[in-house]
Amino acid sequence: MMKSSTIPMLFATSLRPGNDIFRVTRRKKSLDSLTPTIEKKRSGVPPFVGNRKANFISMRSTDKHEFDGKSSEPTKQSGSTTFLSVALFLTYLTVMGAKCALPSTLSSISTPESGLDHYSTSLSRQDVISRLLALSTLSIAIGKLALGPVIDSIGGMRSLQIALSTLFICLGLIGLGPGTCPTLTFLAGYWIVVDFAFSCCWAAALKTIRDHMKENTWSKEIGRLAMAARMGNAISFAFFAWLLSWATGHGRFATGVGLEPAQDGIDTSWRLVYLSSSAVQLVPLALLYMFKKKSIVGNGGQNTAKLNSEAPTPIIRSLMILSRESRRLEFWLHLLSRTLIMVMISFLLFIPTYMNQCFGMSSASSARVGSFFAMGCLASVTTLSEKVFPPSSTTFTYKRKSWAVLCFLGISTICLSVQFAFLQDLIPLSPMTGALSMFVWGFSLAIPFYIPASMFALKRGGEEGSATIADAFDVCGFGLLAVFNSCVARVLNTSGQNGILVNRKAPWSPIFLWMLIGSAVSMVSMFFAVRIEGRRNETIESTL
Repeated sequence: MMKSSTIPMLFATSLRPGNDIFRVTRRKKSLDSLTPTIEKKRSGVPPFVGNRKANFISMRSTDKHEFDGKSSEPTKQSGSTTFLSVALFLTYLTVMGAKCALPSTLSSISTPESGLDHYSTSLSRQDVISRLLALSTLSIAIGKLALGPVIDSIGGMRSLQIALSTLFICLGLIGLGPGTCPTLTFLAGYWIVVDFAFSCCWAAALKTIRDHMKENTWSKEIGRLAMAARMGNAISFAFFAWLLSWATGHGRFATGVGLEPAQDGIDTSWRLVYLSSSAVQLVPLALLYMFKKKSIVGNGGQNTAKLNSEAPTPIIRSLMILSRESRRLEFWLHLLSRTLIMVMISFLLFIPTYMNQCFGMSSASSARVGSFFAMGCLASVTTLSEKVFPPSSTTFTYKRKSWAVLCFLGISTICLSVQFAFLQDLIPLSPMTGALSMFVWGFSLAIPFYIPASMFALKRGGEEGSATIADAFDVCGFGLLAVFNSCVARVLNTSGQNGILVNRKAPWSPIFLWMLIGSAVSMVSMFFAVRIEGRRNETIESTL
């Protein structure tokens, strides 16, 4: 009888996730000590460290169940998942609401009557605010660039808890009074920290979804996050307006930790906006803590198993995953389309001014048009996110996804074409038609902006790279957005100086021409990104 130590145990298999080919071999050893080893067959691929199947799959596949034929996730109770879904929704609702605190109070803090001292002789209050806006955008970009691997390392839920705690502290320090925020420079410093913490919230929320929810719920949860973002903006602007009106009407202002009658012409009612923004962060903080505690109890007090000691550190693994995905065409197509769409969807800030200058609408009416754009975004993600990106991954599904995003961005291109033709005096547009066009434009942008790139990050990034990829997509977008905003600022100044309505339209033409070209480019790039991604996933599944 042949001994077990002499049994030839040569086993080879090839995997084709793209063009990377690896060979798994088992050498002649005793049956009790058989250990698979990985040998790299082609160059140009990050070296694989570790020799266990779990590590191999985590580096070469997005989900372990693609290889095993079963889910690696623990069974999740529906009640627990619903609780987390509510917690994430409220987290992004309160975070996006807090982001509206500064825009709602800019007119107040820029005056000496705000109670904020200003000692600089070389910089005016307006100069400080201008630098604040520029540095806050830079702070977000730096956070997107640096925090992705950190989020993948420490986990999405812990990252959200740290971010919410930072918002609670900084916003509270601004709102408490002159003892904690005496000058405009102090406020600028606090807000820069707020924006840095804000930069990690989207990626951390995606990471939490990836860690704690099943794949067939991902698109629905991303849609809910998008809905929370738009609702947070709308609700906070309305609430802050009411709060300021109430405080001003009652002749009271925030000082210290209480309310006292206004004195010496100083009105610091704007501090109430920051106090309320700080207080609401406690709600999602408490819910996330309760979910975490409930999960630990449900697992019998056991923490998640540690990584194999031979594997790289989590941050290095996140960067390796990003490097791996950056070698694939669909990564760059998603990056291009999301960057361009981010600029277009951020045009929401300038819609009221555009409608006022080019359509002759009043300030109140033009502000409502901005809300129409936001309502279009909200209606889209609320009703169509799961239908356009269903959980199944059949051939029919990915083809339908690609055609769906093509249609959405095609509608966006048509809306921008109509606006550009109006600015060139080729067609007439009434204010009502222009407002309707803005609603349809917002409706067409929301799903292509929020869903495809986020789903790519969750699937391709896996457990250790989803936040890194999500933040990588946003870095370029914020960089381009900073350039775009500076161009629009010059247009606002030029157009505002023209007293004749016809002359106001000309400076806006290059802006809409740029967005029109960007919409057409993103339409093509996202179509092929979704199509190539679907084909690659189909190839991997058929091979395994």
